[in-house]
Amino acid sequence: MLDTDLGGDPDDFVALVIAARLVPELLVVTADEVGGLRAQLARRVLGLVGRSDVEVIEGIDLGERRLFLPDPGQSVPAYVLPSVQEREDRRHELADALNQRIVNAEGPVQWVGCGPMTNLATLLRAAPEIAEQITVTQMGGWLDHYRDPERGEHNLRTDTLATGWALRILPAPRLVLADHTNHAEIRVTTDWTLIHALDSDSAPEWARLLSAHFHRWIARGYDGFWLHDPLTLSAALGYEFVTFAETRVHIGDDARLCRDPYGRLIRASADADYAGFVAWLLEQVRW
Repeated sequence: MLDTDLGGDPDDFVALVIAARLVPELLVVTADEVGGLRAQLARRVLGLVGRSDVEVIEGIDLGERRLFLPDPGQSVPAYVLPSVQEREDRRHELADALNQRIVNAEGPVQWVGCGPMTNLATLLRAAPEIAEQITVTQMGGWLDHYRDPERGEHNLRTDTLATGWALRILPAPRLVLADHTNHAEIRVTTDWTLIHALDSDSAPEWARLLSAHFHRWIARGYDGFWLHDPLTLSAALGYEFVTFAETRVHIGDDARLCRDPYGRLIRASADADYAGFVAWLLEQVRW
């Protein structure tokens, strides 16, 4: 299962394309929804890469910053605060849908978290026994280095309650930390070979859509993006570009993590083979 906030940072788009190519029994859940637009975009991308068979489940709309880059002429709907009952009903519907698919799966299920942990926590609250059947690899958190040490990493701080719940109930969560994803060697900028290829006349439609998405991202004032989510996906798929180490951490109320010998045991990224990962990634998006 790929849990993604597709439609903001372009690395989610790249991760979805790779997952569609490498995972036969893929299911996509949209994190931090924006009125269903992330799910619509996921279905569009999957169709363009020949995977219309992949089910997309619309996740929880948190109604916060809701970063989404619309197509020209497309508007981002204003968030309408649902009633308490409507929110509960939506969470029950999501948990039931996810639980059913996990229970019907043969063997363990890989959960690849590339957004806030809301959907996962919703599932675990409703069916805590599922924690024993899923293997979670989550992009998020930091321990030693972050661009803003006064706050938690984006994915974890977006829904701090969900983060605290999920990390405490899961038996052995793996975190691919921002310490290792906010790295210059995996920061995609306009001079990357990948971007030149996406912009070429011979590029397929999905690649041209990714190129348009990237240039809208640049137009928002960003000078590139990190390949956080594809690196996380590679770890979940069993590639050994990321090295993990058992680490005990304290989980703060603001979702910041710090080393604590008496804290929660997690498996946190300790190092990464960036050159190997980039070579692998470029091969996966080749056409």
